[in-house]
Parts: sequence; structure tokens; C-alpha cells
Amino acid sequence: MIFGITSFVLIIALSLRLTFGRFLSRLPEDQRKVSVENFKAYVKWITGWKLSFLKLERWDHCLDYLIAWGRKNYLGWTVWVFYALVLSYVYLALSGMFFAWFVPRGLYGFPLLLHVAAGALFAISLTIVFFIKARVYLPEKLRLKTEGQQKGGFWCPLLRKSFPRIYLEALAFWVFVLAGFLLAASTLGSMLPYFNYPAQIFFFHLHRWSALTSVLSACLAIDVMIVE
Repeated sequence: MIFGITSFVLIIALSLRLTFGRFLSRLPEDQRKVSVENFKAYVKWITGWKLSFLKLERWDHCLDYLIAWGRKNYLGWTVWVFYALVLSYVYLALSGMFFAWFVPRGLYGFPLLLHVAAGALFAISLTIVFFIKARVYLPEKLRLKTEGQQKGGFWCPLLRKSFPRIYLEALAFWVFVLAGFLLAASTLGSMLPYFNYPAQIFFFHLHRWSALTSVLSACLAIDVMIVE
């Protein structure tokens, strides 16, 4: 119950924060502030934007955009690793959160078997992506990219400034990778016969909270890496 409520609130809160920041970034700089007028305009903007996803062509456009983004950022055969990562992670996130929120028993049956299979594909593809992209987000690389980066990233109304996009990309990348490895480790730990019952409970909770951390970092990654 605590995990379900906490995860739901945090995912909604981060999504609202990211979309509200994106809405403010579209306004003139002197109007980028938290106010009742801006919040009303944001509600109107986000409502119209969300309603557009009820149309099939909007989903087709998003899929085409994601495929094009993958081909641009992952060359050659590595693009298939990216697609495998996305497909496996989408199922893992949707199945895990759905059962955590709406099924008191938790994940079981065929969805659980498919969850385990998708988890194996996710772990393999995440490892490959880590070796391909990790060097891009090393400190020395970040400094070089920050100097030449003109586009802002995360708009903070309190400080009235945008943080460099590349730092947010690095944060999302490293947190996502760390959470993914914790997910894999907790899964393997719960499958091995070498741990007692308290250890199994620990792995279970580690898996759930790592999954939440992974989803939150994925939301941030989509906003600062993929969506223009």
C-alpha cells in the first residue's frame, strides 16, 4: 500500500513538474514564474496536449519520432539494442506498476513469466547501452558539451534559470543505469537458493524501490534527451 501510493504520487508529481517546466520555457523570460495565471494557462495547455493522445495518428507520430531518434543516436546494429531496451522496459514498467497499484496479490502467472523474460532482455540491452554511452557522460565530456550547449534544459522557477541540459541527461543516464543494475541484482538474488527469508524480503523491497527510481529517471530522460 505504501509503495503503491508513494510511487503513484512521485510519478505524477515529477510528470507535472517536467511538463510545467516545459510550459514555462515556452513563455518569454519575464513571464516565467509560478502564478495563478500561468497555472491556469498550463492546465489548458496540458489538457489540450493530453487529449491529442486519444487520436491514433498521435501515437503513430510518437512511434515514428522514437524510431528516428534511435537511428540518429545509435548507429548500425546498436539501434536494435536501443529498441530492445525500450520494448522490454515498457513492458516491465507497465506490468510492474499496474500490478503494484491495482492487484493486491502482486505480479503473478503468465505476466510474471513474461516479466522475467523481459527483464533478461532489459539487463542484456542495458549492459550494452552502458558500454556504448557511458563515456559520453563522463565529467570531462560534460564540461566540453556544456561550453557549446545553447539550449536550456530544466527550468527552475525559484532560481529563474535553466540548468544545462547535458547535466540532466547525465543524471538521468547514471540513475537509470544504477537502478537497472540493482533491479537485475535483486532479481538474481531472489532466485538463488543461498539467501534466507529475511534476505528474500530485502531483495523484494530493493527491487520495487529500484523500479520506482528507474521509472522516475526514465521520465526525466524522456524529457531532457528525447523530446524536443
